[in-house]
Amino acid sequence: MKKISFSIVVLLFLVGNAAAQSLVGTYKLISFTSKFEDGTSYDFLGALPVGYSVITPKLFTSILVSADRKPGNTADAKLALFNSIIAYSGPYTIEGSKLITSVEVSWNQAWTGTKQGRNWSVEGDKLILITDWAPSVKDPSKKASGHLVWQKIE
Repeated sequence: MKKISFSIVVLLFLVGNAAAQSLVGTYKLISFTSKFEDGTSYDFLGALPVGYSVITPKLFTSILVSADRKPGNTADAKLALFNSIIAYSGPYTIEGSKLITSVEVSWNQAWTGTKQGRNWSVEGDKLILITDWAPSVKDPSKKASGHLVWQKIE
Protein backbone atom coordinates (compact mmCIF):
# COMPACT_ATOMS: atom_id res chain seq x y z
CA MET A 1 0.00 0.00 0.00
CA LYS A 2 2.87 2.40 0.80
CA LYS A 3 4.37 1.63 -2.60
CA ILE A 4 1.10 2.56 -4.35
CA SER A 5 0.76 5.81 -2.34
CA PHE A 6 4.36 6.75 -3.12
CA SER A 7 3.78 5.98 -6.81
CA ILE A 8 0.70 8.23 -6.87
CA VAL A 9 2.64 11.09 -5.25
CA VAL A 10 5.48 10.70 -7.77
CA LEU A 11 3.00 10.57 -10.67
CA LEU A 12 1.24 13.75 -9.47
CA PHE A 13 4.61 15.50 -9.14
CA LEU A 14 5.62 14.47 -12.67
CA VAL A 15 2.27 15.56 -14.14
CA GLY A 16 2.53 18.94 -12.37
CA ASN A 17 6.15 19.30 -13.49
CA ALA A 18 5.20 18.50 -17.10
CA ALA A 19 2.44 21.12 -16.98
CA ALA A 20 4.91 23.68 -15.65
CA GLN A 21 7.35 22.82 -18.44
CA SER A 22 4.64 23.40 -21.06
CA LEU A 23 4.15 26.95 -19.71
CA VAL A 24 7.83 27.93 -19.72
CA GLY A 25 8.43 30.83 -22.09
CA THR A 26 8.03 34.54 -22.71
CA TYR A 27 4.57 35.93 -23.45
CA LYS A 28 3.30 39.24 -24.79
CA LEU A 29 -0.03 40.57 -23.51
CA ILE A 30 -2.80 40.61 -26.13
CA SER A 31 -5.81 41.59 -23.97
CA PHE A 32 -6.90 42.11 -20.39
CA THR A 33 -10.63 42.24 -19.74
CA SER A 34 -12.17 42.53 -16.29
CA LYS A 35 -15.53 40.78 -16.03
CA PHE A 36 -18.14 41.36 -13.33
CA GLU A 37 -20.44 38.66 -11.98
CA ASP A 38 -23.41 40.32 -13.75
CA GLY A 39 -21.72 39.66 -17.12
CA THR A 40 -20.60 43.23 -17.85
CA SER A 41 -16.94 43.86 -18.58
CA TYR A 42 -14.36 46.51 -19.38
CA ASP A 43 -10.78 46.71 -20.60
CA PHE A 44 -8.88 46.98 -17.31
CA LEU A 45 -5.83 48.75 -18.78
CA GLY A 46 -7.49 50.23 -21.87
CA ALA A 47 -8.03 48.82 -25.33
CA LEU A 48 -4.33 48.20 -26.03
CA PRO A 49 -2.57 47.12 -22.84
CA VAL A 50 1.14 46.40 -22.96
CA GLY A 51 2.85 43.70 -20.96
CA TYR A 52 5.03 40.67 -20.71
CA SER A 53 5.10 37.55 -18.59
CA VAL A 54 8.18 35.41 -18.26
CA ILE A 55 7.70 31.90 -16.92
CA THR A 56 10.77 29.87 -16.02
CA PRO A 57 10.60 26.36 -14.56
CA LYS A 58 10.34 27.91 -11.09
CA LEU A 59 9.48 31.64 -11.35
CA PHE A 60 6.55 33.68 -12.69
CA THR A 61 7.14 37.37 -13.47
CA SER A 62 4.58 39.68 -15.01
CA ILE A 63 4.30 43.39 -15.78
CA LEU A 64 1.30 45.00 -17.46
CA VAL A 65 0.62 48.66 -18.16
CA SER A 66 -1.87 50.85 -19.93
CA ALA A 67 -0.61 51.94 -23.36
CA ASP A 68 -1.64 55.55 -22.77
CA ARG A 69 0.39 56.23 -19.60
CA LYS A 70 1.57 59.82 -19.18
CA PRO A 71 4.70 60.80 -17.25
CA GLY A 72 4.40 63.25 -14.42
CA ASN A 73 5.62 64.18 -10.96
CA THR A 74 2.47 65.61 -9.39
CA ALA A 75 0.54 63.57 -6.85
CA ASP A 76 -2.32 63.10 -9.34
CA ALA A 77 0.07 62.00 -12.11
CA LYS A 78 1.79 59.52 -9.81
CA LEU A 79 -1.58 58.12 -8.71
CA ALA A 80 -2.61 57.71 -12.36
CA LEU A 81 0.66 55.88 -13.08
CA PHE A 82 0.15 53.59 -10.07
CA ASN A 83 -3.40 52.82 -11.21
CA SER A 84 -2.21 51.89 -14.70
CA ILE A 85 0.31 49.18 -13.82
CA ILE A 86 0.34 45.67 -12.43
CA ALA A 87 3.63 43.93 -11.71
CA TYR A 88 4.49 40.98 -9.53
CA SER A 89 6.84 38.04 -9.32
CA GLY A 90 7.52 34.92 -7.33
CA PRO A 91 7.79 31.16 -7.43
CA TYR A 92 4.74 29.30 -8.63
CA THR A 93 3.13 25.90 -8.42
CA ILE A 94 0.72 24.15 -10.76
CA GLU A 95 -2.27 22.42 -9.23
CA GLY A 96 -4.28 20.96 -12.10
CA SER A 97 -5.52 23.91 -14.15
CA LYS A 98 -4.45 26.41 -11.47
CA LEU A 99 -1.20 28.41 -11.58
CA ILE A 100 -0.53 29.77 -8.08
CA THR A 101 2.14 32.43 -7.67
CA SER A 102 3.58 33.02 -4.18
CA VAL A 103 4.16 36.75 -4.60
CA GLU A 104 7.57 37.84 -3.29
CA VAL A 105 7.68 41.29 -4.92
CA SER A 106 4.83 43.43 -6.22
CA TRP A 107 3.89 46.92 -7.40
CA ASN A 108 1.24 46.87 -4.68
CA GLN A 109 2.53 45.87 -1.25
CA ALA A 110 -0.91 44.39 -0.48
CA TRP A 111 -0.05 41.54 -2.88
CA THR A 112 3.42 40.85 -1.46
CA GLY A 113 3.30 37.69 0.65
CA THR A 114 -0.01 36.53 -0.87
CA LYS A 115 -0.84 33.71 -3.25
CA GLN A 116 -2.35 34.76 -6.56
CA GLY A 117 -4.34 32.04 -8.29
CA ARG A 118 -4.96 31.93 -12.03
CA ASN A 119 -6.83 29.28 -13.97
CA TRP A 120 -4.81 28.61 -17.08
CA SER A 121 -5.25 27.02 -20.46
CA VAL A 122 -3.27 26.97 -23.69
CA GLU A 123 -4.83 27.38 -27.13
CA GLY A 124 -2.15 27.14 -29.83
CA ASP A 125 0.41 29.84 -29.01
CA LYS A 126 -2.00 31.63 -26.63
CA LEU A 127 -1.91 31.36 -22.85
CA ILE A 128 -5.20 32.28 -21.19
CA LEU A 129 -5.12 33.24 -17.52
CA ILE A 130 -8.31 33.84 -15.55
CA THR A 131 -7.98 35.36 -12.10
CA ASP A 132 -9.91 34.24 -9.06
CA TRP A 133 -13.02 36.31 -8.25
CA ALA A 134 -12.14 39.24 -5.98
CA PRO A 135 -13.50 42.68 -5.08
CA SER A 136 -13.13 44.89 -8.14
CA VAL A 137 -10.54 47.66 -8.11
CA LYS A 138 -13.03 49.80 -10.05
CA ASP A 139 -16.01 49.07 -7.77
CA PRO A 140 -15.18 47.14 -4.56
CA SER A 141 -18.89 46.44 -3.98
CA LYS A 142 -18.73 44.05 -6.98
CA LYS A 143 -16.62 40.97 -7.58
CA ALA A 144 -14.58 40.76 -10.77
CA SER A 145 -12.37 38.30 -12.59
CA GLY A 146 -9.57 39.25 -14.95
CA HIS A 147 -9.32 37.47 -18.30
CA LEU A 148 -5.86 37.81 -19.81
CA VAL A 149 -4.71 36.51 -23.18
CA TRP A 150 -0.98 36.20 -23.80
CA GLN A 151 0.83 35.21 -27.00
CA LYS A 152 3.96 33.10 -26.64
CA ILE A 153 6.87 34.87 -28.33
CA GLU A 154 9.68 32.53 -27.26
